[in-house]
Amino acid sequence: MKKITAILLSLVMLLSLCACGSGAAQPAPTAQEPAASDSAAAPEAGISEAAQKYPSEKVITWYTQAAGSASDVIARIIGPKLGEILGQNVVYENLGGAGGMNMLMPVYNNPADGYSIASLTVPALCMTPFSPDCPYTYEDFSPLYCVQKQPQCLTVRADAPYTTIEEFIQYIQDHPDTVRLGSPGASSVHYMALAGWQLETGLPFSVVAYDDAPTLNAALLGGHIEGLALGYSEIAQYVNSGDFRILCFTTHHEQKPAGYEDIPTFAELGYSAMGVAFQGICIKAGTDPDVYNILTDAFEQVFADPEIIAQLTEANIWIEGTFEGPEAFTQTIINDYNYYEKVLNETGLMQELYG
Repeated sequence: MKKITAILLSLVMLLSLCACGSGAAQPAPTAQEPAASDSAAAPEAGISEAAQKYPSEKVITWYTQAAGSASDVIARIIGPKLGEILGQNVVYENLGGAGGMNMLMPVYNNPADGYSIASLTVPALCMTPFSPDCPYTYEDFSPLYCVQKQPQCLTVRADAPYTTIEEFIQYIQDHPDTVRLGSPGASSVHYMALAGWQLETGLPFSVVAYDDAPTLNAALLGGHIEGLALGYSEIAQYVNSGDFRILCFTTHHEQKPAGYEDIPTFAELGYSAMGVAFQGICIKAGTDPDVYNILTDAFEQVFADPEIIAQLTEANIWIEGTFEGPEAFTQTIINDYNYYEKVLNETGLMQELYG
């Protein structure tokens, strides 16, 4: 019996040692090596907390000028694709007037979190900041992309008694102080081009400011003005329908819509007056760099989509060779700001418009 008892005790001790050895082969998870069940919740290395949540927290709001304007058309073509890539809805808010300031103020006032996007035009950043009523400068915004720089057109009704710019100039001289030329706001490149042309030539016409492009087009259609200055995309439908006629381009760059190569520019006519125009996109300066990168990566995919480019082209907005990325677009804004500051001071319009 003593021998049997000794053998049983030995077997129990041997089994206990085997069990301890088996447990030692499976150490508990450490901070350096998280358990498999926790690894999916771990933060992505090198990415900010804001970027990890973006854009899941709320919808993205895109602020544009009036419905039907070039900035609005661009946003509504691009927005759905942008939302698809980001996995978030993009909604729109139209805020025209005030030289683009109304459009930018929500972005300026909202947090720099990437959820507020604004369309961007030259006046909004390169002219309106000269007003004492404007609280921001171009440095308060981070440019994303310049979608296009488009020809600006001096346009009249197709049934007007003049068919060339030379005939129109003669008509203005023969009917002093009766010709009214419209522009979308006093703080616009169009207004600057017309006012600069008048100062340069002494032609006796008046410049009338309207709130936005659609209202301006309606004024010309209704005969309330004799001509207007707008971007080609904003008057193309009326030119194509036979209601409007382009007399000249108020810009100096060489890009002209196909079929209009024979229409002169201000520069070709010998005038120094001009309007520099672009349509772009921006967010508030100070946005988290990782969030900014998420947005720019998404926009890169948007602009690489042939279908998007086809839609912009169909809308008379896409102009080859004028698209710019963030760095180039930032420099364009700085250059245009300096140009308009010079023009406003030399023509006396700085004091007249901004006091």
